[in-house]
Amino acid sequence: MKKFKYRGYDSQAVEQTGTLEAENYSEAYAALSYQGVTVVKLEPAQASFGQIAENFLLKLKLGGQWRSVFFRELGVMLGVMTLHDSLRTLAGANKNHPSEKILSELAAAVGEGQSFATALTRYEIIFGGDAIQSIEIGEASGNLQDVTASLAAQLERNYSTEKKVRGAMYYPAFVLLAAFIAAVVLVNVTLPVFESFFAQQGANLPLVTLILLRGGKFLAEHWLLIVVALAGGVAGGAAVVGKVEAIRFFIDKLKLRTKLLREVELRNFFGRLSFLLESGVTLDEAIRLCVAASKNLVVRKILSDIKFSVERGASLGAMVAKEKFPPLYVGLIVTGEAGGELVGMLRQCESMADFEVEEILRTLPAKAEIFGTLLAGLIVATLVFAVMLPILDTTALF
Repeated sequence: MKKFKYRGYDSQAVEQTGTLEAENYSEAYAALSYQGVTVVKLEPAQASFGQIAENFLLKLKLGGQWRSVFFRELGVMLGVMTLHDSLRTLAGANKNHPSEKILSELAAAVGEGQSFATALTRYEIIFGGDAIQSIEIGEASGNLQDVTASLAAQLERNYSTEKKVRGAMYYPAFVLLAAFIAAVVLVNVTLPVFESFFAQQGANLPLVTLILLRGGKFLAEHWLLIVVALAGGVAGGAAVVGKVEAIRFFIDKLKLRTKLLREVELRNFFGRLSFLLESGVTLDEAIRLCVAASKNLVVRKILSDIKFSVERGASLGAMVAKEKFPPLYVGLIVTGEAGGELVGMLRQCESMADFEVEEILRTLPAKAEIFGTLLAGLIVATLVFAVMLPILDTTALF
């Protein structure tokens, strides 16, 4: 038997939360329905390591673009058929594809009466909490088709940004790899010749050459231990970062100092907020949902402060100015509030942030090439220096 956590409401609209045991999602949902609980969220009480690993590998198989394609196709199909039929059709069209299992389970869950958002929570590692929240809003507002289309567009933009960043990193990565290979060959083939010669002459190698030689030997003899230590350090560091909120907050603060990541956060915020307001959600509730959707702790704190002030009568324009948003965005938001066109101005802010992201990405490959070339040049210069010094010293021995 598995344990499931649930959140829902009874017939008196009183929130109900707790855990129960069941063989699978279907049985857990059926048991709660029998008790008169309308399920809002249902998930394993504690996912096993095997389940987490399985879903992570499935996410890798699907690729980064699958989510946007799925929501795009679903949005189109919702225009001509029900959600259940749309999911069943997509599952049938993806036979022998890694997504077949996901789509079949989603179709079965929705067919049993679960909400689409609740069904998606079992694959939260694949779909992401922000996407699930957007779907929950779409179901509540009866605007699921528009939500899926908007979600697909946002995921496509984010995937395009990630792809361009990865592409810009290929050149410096290959240059550094070539420099590393040259260093390995030099340290293990060329420098030992100098060491043997200098030993025969009773002389000492230059310090730089000696450091490279000893370092290369240490790496060659203990590479497995070093790899294990690095893997353990990365895993331990990730665990510490995940549990210590102060460290995560500091890292997220550093991320926002990078213009690209800052503009991406602004783009997502403006796009999400404008869509929520268009769907009829109140401003304070829309900001609350934006807080929950963001993974950056600094952004969540800023938006939480804005929400707190907006609930007490402050204007959104005044609060974004206080939180030091870029002046151009602040001006548009203030104008939108004054003229009753806040949604339109937020859309304009989203477009401007998107333009900034694209401009940064346009120049990123050239900057990455310069950085990679300089770093590789520094490595090669060190290697040449380490080789030339013994040659010069060799001439002094005769």
